[in-house]
Amino acid sequence: MRMRRRPNRTNVYLLLLAVIIAAVVAYYLPSKRPENASMLPKDQYIKLVEKRRREQLERLQQEHRDKPQATPSSRD
Repeated sequence: MRMRRRPNRTNVYLLLLAVIIAAVVAYYLPSKRPENASMLPKDQYIKLVEKRRREQLERLQQEHRDKPQATPSSRD
């Protein structure tokens, strides 16, 4: 008489773990939405674009201020 092998349940446990992780991610992720233009009304979209432009301009000005000025070198 042959003994029956017990089925390997590793796949079942991995699938269960993946479902639990997906549920946790789905629960916490929507609260941290990026600013998405497709979900904004027109007036809020315009404000968002203006805000991003201001931030980019400020960042570029800061980089320009932080950039060391090149001093002319004397050539012999």
